[in-house]
Amino acid sequence: MKQKIKFSYYSLIITAVVIILFIAGIFSLLGNADKLILFCLIIGTATIAGLYFCPTSVDASKSGVTLHRLLSKSKIFPYDTIQKVDACYPSAGGLRLCGSGGFFGYWGYFSDIMIGSYFGYYGSRNNCFLVKMKDGKQYVIGCDNAVAMVDYIMLQMNK
Repeated sequence: MKQKIKFSYYSLIITAVVIILFIAGIFSLLGNADKLILFCLIIGTATIAGLYFCPTSVDASKSGVTLHRLLSKSKIFPYDTIQKVDACYPSAGGLRLCGSGGFFGYWGYFSDIMIGSYFGYYGSRNNCFLVKMKDGKQYVIGCDNAVAMVDYIMLQMNK
């Protein structure tokens, strides 16, 4: 079962605004080479990090759950390492410890009162599921139909 990551309007707007601000910053620094080089390094680092972690789709097969990302290799969660999976809704009031709160989606380390600390890969907070690993790590992954994905994963884990 494969599901695409759907990005919220907020995430799309934040990404567009940040890119526009990057371009405006470049034009404003055209006369100052030292600051322009530093600014371009910051832009490059932020954009590459965003593209590296940006989630694109999630695929649950007979062997495990695979999270596909834009520039980096896929992250695989074998079923024998998963303790629990459940639908969830990350709160807007959760703390982003390190990562993105809308630039190329939501990705990075977050802390939430209801969920606890987790690494997130989602485009919208509306359709997410929580993967609790046996080693204690937690991942929140978003996709078009999170409830159907949770049902499919649970069915595969119970086989």
